[in-house]
Amino acid sequence: MGTLRSTHLVGTDRRRVLGRVLLVLSLACAAMVALSFVIDLDGAENGLVFALIPLGLNAPAAFLLLRKARRPEVIELHDDGIAHVIGGVTRSWRWDQVSTIDATEQLEPDCTLRFSDGAMLHISGTTQNSRLIVSTLTTHCLDATRAPLRSRHKRYTAVVLGAVTLVTGAVAVLTGPTVFTVACGVMAVLSLILLISVLVTGRR
Repeated sequence: MGTLRSTHLVGTDRRRVLGRVLLVLSLACAAMVALSFVIDLDGAENGLVFALIPLGLNAPAAFLLLRKARRPEVIELHDDGIAHVIGGVTRSWRWDQVSTIDATEQLEPDCTLRFSDGAMLHISGTTQNSRLIVSTLTTHCLDATRAPLRSRHKRYTAVVLGAVTLVTGAVAVLTGPTVFTVACGVMAVLSLILLISVLVTGRR
């Protein structure tokens, strides 16, 4: 990889925030499940058991995000390429292995890289001196394709969560208290929280 030119510490605040959001959401789901055994709504309370579905998805995700947020992460720029170090594990790529660059400049740099081996690396304003990294990429990776990468996944996720929130919320409001409508209400609230977390925390 040649001589090490610079190191850039990656902030983990966004992962920590999203991990905590998912943890709170998991606790809320667990409370709903427990509540289904306590309250009596003429059978409608059984719909709260459907909270087991998001609980099974959110709890592992919260664990992984919070765990990853505690591990030091650094991006290194070398003469011959770029390296990503997290928790003492290093992955490195030569400049000619950068196949696609998705870079935008708004309030802060936001750049996603795809390498020839299929790996992806995201660089945002939470990365120390990220502007230097992005400018280095533009000078060393002239043959890399400029194309959108992960941004479309975020838009797709937001559209799906928004649709789920609207449909299940409308069903819960427009129909009477049954197991099905309670389940829809649960899904509407949880989908709304997830939608907000996706929009607020960015692509990290």
